[in-house]
Amino acid sequence: MKKRLLVLGLGAVVVACRAAPEQQLKDSFVQQIASSGIVRDFQQKADEVLFAAKYGERLDAQWRVHVDSASIERDADGTTPYKGVIKSSWYVNGEQIRPRGDQSDLPLAFLDKGIAQECWAFWDKRNHQWSWK
Repeated sequence: MKKRLLVLGLGAVVVACRAAPEQQLKDSFVQQIASSGIVRDFQQKADEVLFAAKYGERLDAQWRVHVDSASIERDADGTTPYKGVIKSSWYVNGEQIRPRGDQSDLPLAFLDKGIAQECWAFWDKRNHQWSWK
């Protein structure tokens, strides 16, 4: 009985360790949104963020961003993250903002931070964090 519990416990630790880089990527993406300089009243609920920000002529547009997926490409060693890709859905005042070709239709404050509906970050080995630029 004790051996089974130990094996199950170790299995859970392995699964948690594998999930950590994806969650760290998601968290970094959310931090990029929050630090854009135009975001107010920021709230995070799991893989979704809500906030107010300017959109076109509207100063207090209501935004919602849902992280649809986060994937990690590993370095040659197979364990160290190399590149992370985030796919997300963006809504303003209840309407989805859909990219058109290479145009994201998001405000420059977000694009300047390296974020859009589909974006990527590279793993900075020295600082152990994601770099969006």
